Amino acid sequence: MPLRSLILAALLLAWLPSAAAHTVRTKAGKVYEGAIVSRSDTEIVIDTTFDGQKVIPTAEIAAVDDAVPPLREQLAYRAGLAEDVAARWDLYTWAHDKGFKKELTFILEAIIDVAPDDRRARKLLGHKKVGSTWMTPEEEKRHLEQAFEAEQRAKGLVPYKGEWVTPKERDAREQGLLKDGDDWVTEEEFHRRRGEQMIGGKWVKLGHAEGKALTERIVAEARIPISYHWGPHFDAHAEVSPELGQRIVEACESAYAVMRRTLRPTPDEYPEVLEERIHLFLNKKIPGFVRFAAWFDKTYDVESLTPGWKTAIQRQHAWWHVQDIRGVGVYQFPNTDKTFVSNVVHNAGLVLLTRYKANYAFPSVWLLEGFSYYLELEALGYTQSFTLGQGGGTGGEGTGMAGPLWADSAKWRPALRDLVGQGQDPPLRRIAKMTLDQFRYVELVKSWSVVEFLVRWDAARFKTFIGLSKDRSKTEEEALQAAYGVDYRALDEKWRAYVTADFKVP
Repeated sequence: MPLRSLILAALLLAWLPSAAAHTVRTKAGKVYEGAIVSRSDTEIVIDTTFDGQKVIPTAEIAAVDDAVPPLREQLAYRAGLAEDVAARWDLYTWAHDKGFKKELTFILEAIIDVAPDDRRARKLLGHKKVGSTWMTPEEEKRHLEQAFEAEQRAKGLVPYKGEWVTPKERDAREQGLLKDGDDWVTEEEFHRRRGEQMIGGKWVKLGHAEGKALTERIVAEARIPISYHWGPHFDAHAEVSPELGQRIVEACESAYAVMRRTLRPTPDEYPEVLEERIHLFLNKKIPGFVRFAAWFDKTYDVESLTPGWKTAIQRQHAWWHVQDIRGVGVYQFPNTDKTFVSNVVHNAGLVLLTRYKANYAFPSVWLLEGFSYYLELEALGYTQSFTLGQGGGTGGEGTGMAGPLWADSAKWRPALRDLVGQGQDPPLRRIAKMTLDQFRYVELVKSWSVVEFLVRWDAARFKTFIGLSKDRSKTEEEALQAAYGVDYRALDEKWRAYVTADFKVP
């Protein structure tokens, strides 16, 4: 007899009591099957096969049958005879029909002793075939864990508190740092980036109370129904739907993240304080826009800083302001939501670059506009914003207004490639001298592309270039030469090579 069968028989026989086997039937018709442990004039104690030990008063007993062996003794006997697969399957069927549970596992294991690939037995035991090897659930679990561990280690990961992480992440976590995008930062920095500050032991939204109060003031004084929306760096006071107001805040926050990723400003270069938050004033149509502008001028005395501002604003679809309060005002009609978002983000970009280095030095028009378009395309993936005093509808979707070739930002790259191929792109030296009202679409689009090229060429140098331009320690071309070692003419040549190379830095 195979070893497992001997073990099976031994396990079963070891259970058997020393007393003879019996079946006890009560007068009520109940049958107890097993082995009698003891009997007296008043009771019989029987160790049943499946239901433990029972004490039956003699007065309740109808009959005692000692001719049939108990089921466990029968199972042990049958197990001793079952040497091949067929016999063991017969044993399994018999034991199953009789109500045995745990013992079935021993029988199935005895089957695979003589037939290791018996699929039925393996399945009933819960085994799975992994590759060419049958495994128990426990073995499979260990196998998968080992395979997973090998895979993670091959990726350069290490275990840390129940997770697989990079060694850098493990070290950062051990230092108590938090993940923010690609950076590991302190808890303070993590919350600071979200516009929060610690007050009374709790992190609270910077400027939330002040922004909400400003909204309530505008409603009361300007009689414009608006809602308030908070972001880490922007407050929106929106006459448009709450959904659109929140969408615009999130879009501006995305542009802000691009600005930080591009310029890497220090706290001195772009302080994240209450005074530097940018307020977005979002109107539906021009009447509300003009009424709000009148309130804004009265509140912040803009006219004294920019004579004629109140009159000029009535001919514009947007404005931006950086003194006393950082603000952007835009009205939507007749633009789509998509165009409206683009317009607001673009004007927010003008404020961001103007306030970089914490001063009021205005960059040149091409650099200011080009950088704002760069923020839009990086943050939104498109731009429908045009700052030529033509209104926000130029080239806008669904406006019924036919825009020029340059109105679709998805076509900018091939259009620039064709222009460079024909030798018709305007020289940067001329663009650098132009005022905003002299710009055409082609100058705006080239400005965007040159900014993108400078950032891709070397973002650290771009930061230096912007910093020198903002500090006014050099002319813009001198700042360019100091940062990149090229003047406008040489930059044109390198930019054209970039365009010709399918917008890849040579």
